[in-house]
Amino acid sequence: MGKLTRDRTSDSLSTSLKRQKLDHEQDSSSHNDNTKFHIASGLRTPTMEYDPNKNAHLKGRRRFNADLEDMKELCSGGYEVHGVLLKAIASGDDEGSFEVKISDKARIRVVSATFMVSDTSEYPKSHSFFAHSDDTDIPDRVQAFLEDVVDERPCVIKDLVDGLCASVAKCFATDGKGKTPAQAIDVDADTDDDDEGLDSEQEDMFEYDDDLDMGAVETEPTAVLYRLQENFVDIVASCYKPGLLRSGGGNDFIVSTSTPVLTLSKTIPPRALLAWDRKLLSKYQHLTLLISGFRGLYPVLTPDGVYTPEAAQLGVALTFKVGLSARYKPGKEQAFEAVRKHGLIVNDAEDELRILQEEKAAAALLEMDYWDEDAADPNPSGNVEPDKDLKAEVVEEDEDPGRFDRFSLSNSLESLMEQSFLKIVQLRRSFGLGWAGAEMVLHQSEKMQRPPDQVVGVMHEAVVAADRAESQLARSISLPHDPLQGLEKDANINLPLTAFSYLIRRLSLCTKYCIVCHNKLNTDFEALKPYVCENKLCSYQYYLMGRGPSLEYEIVHNPQTVDLLVSVAYVAAAEGNLDDPLPIGLDMRVQHPGQLGDTQYVAPKSRFVGGLSAPSVLAPAASASGSPNESAGAGETDSKEKGELVDFDTLTKQQMRAVIVKLIDKLPSIEEMKKHLMRKLRAGKGKPKLEECATGVPPAAWLVLRWIVGSCTAHIEEITSGDEMIKNLDPNWRQFRLSVGAPDAEAKFDEAVKNAVQEDENAKQCPVLYAFHGSPMRNWHSIIRHGLWFKEIAHGRAYGNGVYLAKEGNVSMGTYAQPSRTVWTKSQTSPTNCVALAELVNLPSKFVSSNPYFVVADTSWIMCRYLLLKGTSVDGPGDTRPVEGVRYVELDKRHKATLGNKEIQIPDPSHQVEQVLANRNMEAVDEDFDAEDMEVFAVGSSKGPTASTSASAPEVNGRCVSDAEGSEDDDGMDEDMYGFDDDYNYQPSSSKPKASASTAANVPTPVRRLKDDWKHDPAYVQAAVERLMLPPFESTPSASSAIQRELKSMLKEQASAKSLKELGWYMPEEFIGDNLYQWIVEMHSFDEDIPVAKDMKAKGVNSVIFEIRFPPGFPIAPPFFRVITPRFLPFIHGGGGHVTGGGSICMDLLTSDGWLPSYSIPAVLMQIKLAISNLDPRPARLASNYKILYEVREALEGFKRAAATHSWKLPEGLEKLVR
Repeated sequence: MGKLTRDRTSDSLSTSLKRQKLDHEQDSSSHNDNTKFHIASGLRTPTMEYDPNKNAHLKGRRRFNADLEDMKELCSGGYEVHGVLLKAIASGDDEGSFEVKISDKARIRVVSATFMVSDTSEYPKSHSFFAHSDDTDIPDRVQAFLEDVVDERPCVIKDLVDGLCASVAKCFATDGKGKTPAQAIDVDADTDDDDEGLDSEQEDMFEYDDDLDMGAVETEPTAVLYRLQENFVDIVASCYKPGLLRSGGGNDFIVSTSTPVLTLSKTIPPRALLAWDRKLLSKYQHLTLLISGFRGLYPVLTPDGVYTPEAAQLGVALTFKVGLSARYKPGKEQAFEAVRKHGLIVNDAEDELRILQEEKAAAALLEMDYWDEDAADPNPSGNVEPDKDLKAEVVEEDEDPGRFDRFSLSNSLESLMEQSFLKIVQLRRSFGLGWAGAEMVLHQSEKMQRPPDQVVGVMHEAVVAADRAESQLARSISLPHDPLQGLEKDANINLPLTAFSYLIRRLSLCTKYCIVCHNKLNTDFEALKPYVCENKLCSYQYYLMGRGPSLEYEIVHNPQTVDLLVSVAYVAAAEGNLDDPLPIGLDMRVQHPGQLGDTQYVAPKSRFVGGLSAPSVLAPAASASGSPNESAGAGETDSKEKGELVDFDTLTKQQMRAVIVKLIDKLPSIEEMKKHLMRKLRAGKGKPKLEECATGVPPAAWLVLRWIVGSCTAHIEEITSGDEMIKNLDPNWRQFRLSVGAPDAEAKFDEAVKNAVQEDENAKQCPVLYAFHGSPMRNWHSIIRHGLWFKEIAHGRAYGNGVYLAKEGNVSMGTYAQPSRTVWTKSQTSPTNCVALAELVNLPSKFVSSNPYFVVADTSWIMCRYLLLKGTSVDGPGDTRPVEGVRYVELDKRHKATLGNKEIQIPDPSHQVEQVLANRNMEAVDEDFDAEDMEVFAVGSSKGPTASTSASAPEVNGRCVSDAEGSEDDDGMDEDMYGFDDDYNYQPSSSKPKASASTAANVPTPVRRLKDDWKHDPAYVQAAVERLMLPPFESTPSASSAIQRELKSMLKEQASAKSLKELGWYMPEEFIGDNLYQWIVEMHSFDEDIPVAKDMKAKGVNSVIFEIRFPPGFPIAPPFFRVITPRFLPFIHGGGGHVTGGGSICMDLLTSDGWLPSYSIPAVLMQIKLAISNLDPRPARLASNYKILYEVREALEGFKRAAATHSWKLPEGLEKLVR
């Protein structure tokens, strides 16, 4: 039930005749007894070999027909595979269909099936196959195969037939029930023992949950876990979090990789994240990548980035899904639902309610007297009021912890990953390129239809320059770690880590690339939101094929913004000011609006506001003609009759505006669209389509709606919270947050502000100014897209060329923000006036004019912050008086922003962002791996594959630390991996583990120590670290790897030491925390003759406890050592031993001047111990208050004093490291 199989409607006679024809064709074909067969990879075929590349130059319908003819040729020569015979194959009754008959060798048992391709034009790369069988006794296994065909990756006809043959062969061998009959076919009868090995590599193309083994490749679950463990450890070391989700049945699985969105805000401006999709920071959640399609096999890539032979045989086709999850990975059900390709066609509760209402309406119509023409029709539209008693039940749904939500960029990122990612990886591995260089080669290779090696040869300098430019860019924009950089040629690729790193990189740079073709944009203006390039094909896909922002998503989550955009577009078109870019190149067929003069436009039937009378003909605002259709299209359309369908692109600009107005009028309200899209659905049903919201709406109207929303690259968000509103404004003006321009526009503005602060004393006190900009309603469609500019003169330029802004709001609101004469009748906002409140660099002396208006020529000095909207149905934001506890911008007293001569109060723009980030930090949860993922990390710890296949990394106290190194007797070496640190950055765990021939050979032999050896006191250490400050929150992959090596070396040396007393230090494994960048080490067993040793013995101090904090620049930058306890006698009070008054160590080797990357931590500890033991100039002694723990603040101040005294250079970022 609910299966997506194709039902045949041809009658039984036609089917019977077709079968007779197939049987006759097959039986009449003669088979030469002397025909030579050969065995290759388990397939038995005639000497006529099938060439898979024969038709590679063809595409679409021609390729489909050519492949089908080749299969007919193979069949006529006797094509045998997996021990069964392809008895017949012939074209079907429908275009793109073919019928197949498979039999056993004796031609006794026969299975027939019919296949149809979804679209021959998409063959062989992007199509789907549908299948069914008319056989009444078809085995269940074959039936399942046919039903699952639609969900499989695109493949050629031969691969499809081979998969069916494998399924049929297994059914014949087991009688379809799992039991081998007495007369079962011997598939390997003609092969020797060596051929069995070949047969074992052949896998049923579509079967992977197989309990009937016919020699198919079976991936051992534990072996998969071993391979996953190796990659998962690297992912953890790169500060991301991996996850595994296995299907309930079979051995297929999904691999997830995620990072909290909050961490992205440290490398991507939070304003940009909010502009791309405010949902990103609406709650604490994770950006998650799901990779599926492994078919139970892992790894699936060779070191070159191509599919392994086993993966290719299984038909592996990786798919990528990008979304947001509440936890580090979504729930199993939600994840598999996300990768599902098709939905069920079933009625949900609202469908049934609607059908019932329609039935009641039809019954009511039948009772009406249609013959009484004199009777007045109370409902001329024909629409029947729905039964008020029939109401859809509104159910409040709880937050789903396992959710996997899509966001505005999911579609674009997924298409990038599926279309380009693996190709780019292959190019990088083949030519040693970076991401940017490989992207350029791929683009040029596809554009010029030339092999990549030729492109690299011709464009070598440009490719190298692209990689060099990205390296320069990485200095100003934080890009993720590149897992392929420096990776050896024969080293395996960490697929999840590489894919996720590439995803983060492209997300960080998304505004620099076309959202459709994913090529770099070559434009002067970089938008705040990702947009499309100038290629018309990209525009077509952007709007028509859902490759741009999700219109449905925007309607559901930002309905007021969508309503506003539609309204301003409507006004611009209705009043003749809608100009380029227009929705051209979208293949729109629209009704011809009739003939209009070059300066006339017939006004639509719309609501006029403000008591204005509406003339029947409006004169549009003057605009420069730049459209090729302005004149050329006029002669082309003169012969067209009004109402006739024409190509939108052939209309004049005035006619285009008229058509757009009429199409918008046909749309339902945005609120109706939202209700339709938020209908509660039955599980498994496909999502409701926007086009089903209302009947009678032409397709072009939906296209215009998509164009209006998709072409807006500004960030617009209504402000409803009182503490975010501008104070002392007229409550009749609705407030929106507005940002126009690229993410780097904010950086340019900030740089200009910083320069102003340095050169102007007044700017130091008030770095920015605020002013109003008013403009007629018809202009705002353009302003929202391009920002404030001064290309056209609308109101004169009495004070010079530039953007005009007023200090007094009433000037802009009353004089320049002219009310609109028309309003979209279905608008909820019904805007009539618009004003922008902009932020300016406080250098009025460099403006073109500063009195009475600001006239600014440099538009990079202007940042639009707010859009103020007045409408006929605006309820108003309510009370806009100042709110306590809100940080307001300090305005320059010389240039106040006022409304009615009353100074307005503007919340600090950064306050809202800071508040959002603070709220997300408070919501953050330190989440452990679940049992399924722990199985990956724990595999091999107690039992599992032999040492020869092991790639596991042993763990200490639940923390992975080494490549199969550690004590076998250590209880804490088999439990867990590193979790999140206190700032919820996933911290590194281990360098890449490698399989060894003998794991046991690398494990140190447990050492029997002396009875009088030094003993570790856990309670003593626990008391010292209870109030320890939070660990460092910054990390880098290079530092993580280096620290991991040091940790491994430390534990190995400690485990193999014959005497801890001789070793002199001890690293307690139970205090190895969740963060590798913070260590606890004890120093003990000083020479008994020195004063400090005598003090420690007298006071019962077991050891000197150190905290070691590692910077993200380690090993280039030195770590920070400090004593926690006991407290030493300060130098000014007669102490010594190179311990400062705050407990830090006074040694030049721990500063930037003396540190070398080659220093090891054990060696540094020995140097510190020698320094403490040094009697010159004075010996170290314990203070009388030795039990009082050192504070970090003391250690930092003491270290600074010592460095200043000796003129040592402090390490960069030291304060951040210890605060």
